[in-house]
Amino acid sequence: MNNEELEEKKKWFFKENIRLEELRKNLEQQQGKLEKEEQVVEIQKQMLEKQKRSLDLLRKQLDNQKHLFDQQWQILERETRQLAIDREKFKRDKLMYRDEVYREARRKFAMVQNISHSGVNLFFKGVDSSAALKKRYKALLKIYHPDNAGGDKEVLQAISAEYETLSRNIE
Repeated sequence: MNNEELEEKKKWFFKENIRLEELRKNLEQQQGKLEKEEQVVEIQKQMLEKQKRSLDLLRKQLDNQKHLFDQQWQILERETRQLAIDREKFKRDKLMYRDEVYREARRKFAMVQNISHSGVNLFFKGVDSSAALKKRYKALLKIYHPDNAGGDKEVLQAISAEYETLSRNIE
């Protein structure tokens, strides 16, 4: 081997050494990138796990809320049915009370008619002047007028008849 060949071989080794060094650096860089990518992938896996746990928790909360809503809905339906039953009972009681009031008013009217036919002043007892008679008559009209809650047409007729009789006698 001569000098030239030796020189040639040195140059080749030098260039090869530089090429290999560059390859090594590239490999190290790629390995660094891979490690970083693996770290990123690991972080993403952890984030996905957290999201999965959060999603599971939200599903449980949603299931609990749905169950609670169903319970409240059942209570609402039951109370609505009870309210309808109570309303019907109230209507029946109201009708029974109204019938009782009418029967009582008719009974009183029958007593009033019996008393007024006998000449006794029931509604205008103690009235001695024409002004007092008119005042009492207006007050009684307000109380017993059929448009009022406690009013009755028959009682009003008895009041009017008694007023007519007394107004002729007092003048």
